[in-house]
Amino acid sequence: MEFLVKLINTIVLCFLFGSCITLEQELEWEDVKSDHDPVLNIMGIISSDTLVDSFVRVHRSLTMDEARDSLVRDTIDGVQYLYYTPRFVIRNANVVVSNQVNSYTLEYQSFDLEDFDFEEPELQVGAYIYKGDDMDPHPGEIWTLSITTPDGKSVTGETVLPPKPQINDGALPDTFNINSVITMKFSSLEDNVQIINIGNLLSYFVPYYYEYDSKDNCGLTQEHIIWQGVDSLVYQKEFCGDEDSDWAEDLLIIHMLSMDQNYYEYFIKYGEDPEFSNLLIGSGGSGGGFGLDGGIGFFGSIGIDRAFIPVMP
Repeated sequence: MEFLVKLINTIVLCFLFGSCITLEQELEWEDVKSDHDPVLNIMGIISSDTLVDSFVRVHRSLTMDEARDSLVRDTIDGVQYLYYTPRFVIRNANVVVSNQVNSYTLEYQSFDLEDFDFEEPELQVGAYIYKGDDMDPHPGEIWTLSITTPDGKSVTGETVLPPKPQINDGALPDTFNINSVITMKFSSLEDNVQIINIGNLLSYFVPYYYEYDSKDNCGLTQEHIIWQGVDSLVYQKEFCGDEDSDWAEDLLIIHMLSMDQNYYEYFIKYGEDPEFSNLLIGSGGSGGGFGLDGGIGFFGSIGIDRAFIPVMP
């Protein structure tokens, strides 16, 4: 189960931070003549999936004379360490999410060296999460966000959870031959966009632990936006110039994500806008706010479904 959770978080990390759907953009540089007041830069996601926790990242934009990181010297168990910690991350905010019936206070998960927990899923490190076990978001619910910081900044947000994706497992073959063509079927959504990410197990994990040849991922990894009303996808291994490779047995992972309007607008509809701030570094100054009042970034929600098919050479 622990392995499965790490696998799911690895794939979801791909969805959330843009490595699955690549939106090309050209950036134009211009001289900045004046400073700006820092604003809160938020990434908040409410998840109805039982394996992926909801989380909120609270950053702030930086002033023109601020460095991105601070150099920290720590002594841990008698050993002295030097490392950098980001200045844009706000670690002491009051972060509360609510489903209009119950409210849940989220706690910050540090990525500083002295507090780092290597067992924490990647999505939780540096974010605020709920430590209890009674937070259970469901499709169709309205969830709100409230953030306040010690220096008086505040942000509120609202999202409506999308329907959960439903992959038709019964329409999938028992095994996938690398030379075959299959039609994946799933429930269509009339009001929400979905993303389907398909990849093989070796491509997600083997590179980190074993010697891995990129040919083992050749043509299998694909990402597709599923627009409203679409209920199927024809899938086959893409030609990648190395068709004579010997393929090992593997597992095809089908991962489907539904999104609310805020998530869709931030990552897909307006994702190519070069004016958007970077949520990961927190140093932008002119990004939009989707599902938010008082800050930039977005507060959205997702649903997830997944299926697995053995891959045969």
